[in-house]
Amino acid sequence: MVRRAPLPDLIDLHVHSSVSDGALSPRDVVRLAHEVGLKAIALTDHDTVAGVAEALAAGQEFGVEVIPGVEISTEIANGACHVLGYFVDHTNAPLAEVLEAAREGRRIRNLKILERLNQIGFKLTMDEVASRVKDGVLTRSHFAAAMLEKGYARTWDEVFEKWLGHGKPAYVPRVRVTPPEAIRVIHGAGGLAVLAHPRQLNRGVKETDAYISELAAAGLDGVETHSSDHTPNLGRQYKAAALRLGLLETGGTDWHGRESADATPEGRHVNIHLGLGRGSMAIHYALVEAMKARLAQQKR
Repeated sequence: MVRRAPLPDLIDLHVHSSVSDGALSPRDVVRLAHEVGLKAIALTDHDTVAGVAEALAAGQEFGVEVIPGVEISTEIANGACHVLGYFVDHTNAPLAEVLEAAREGRRIRNLKILERLNQIGFKLTMDEVASRVKDGVLTRSHFAAAMLEKGYARTWDEVFEKWLGHGKPAYVPRVRVTPPEAIRVIHGAGGLAVLAHPRQLNRGVKETDAYISELAAAGLDGVETHSSDHTPNLGRQYKAAALRLGLLETGGTDWHGRESADATPEGRHVNIHLGLGRGSMAIHYALVEAMKARLAQQKR
């Protein structure tokens, strides 16, 4: 059952589709946003803008403002730093080159992951894993889904905790762009660069603040202060950093289309609802207006 937005001006600025590791096509994501009652969404697939054109067309069809976006995975020691790009020109050639390099890094990594899983004793083929991807980006989530389907594990969390998570037997790091490089290419494509779910930096309070300061010096425009990934206390920490550095405070659910235990066996993203997160998230359209004003100011 679709959970409706309680207010008419709510938005979601962190949404995934089937062109990366989401469950629904870009068009169906926008259709659902319309059914939920969202005023705007940003499509932010991992290392690809392949779904943006379809989402923009669906936005016209369903009356939902679609912000062209992307989530770029970048290189950082002992943690994850994902940089969201908003209002990017999805036809920008330098952006396409960086994203292609990122996908090539994933391709090489995926072959190594498969090799390690086979060595452990799991009988998987790349065709079995890749069958879950149409024209999109193959990620560790697709390996997890294949392992669950074959009965090698009972839950998504078990797969990552035992085999695919950081430091586990089948985990393979990959070559990524640096955060400053991601910020530069997003700006070059006419967009705003925002740090996604800062908790995943895997740093303490002081270290996180220091790292956000470094990114701000490199041109970061905002911080995701509202996320399904972190607690209210962490949100307040990130808000304080954004205020101190003059950064935009953005928010999104990191929605992948898996809203209940019945929808997927993996368990990950359970009870995260489009636009509402775990039920209480409320990001208002005024944020989109603030982002547009920041862009206009930068272009003067």
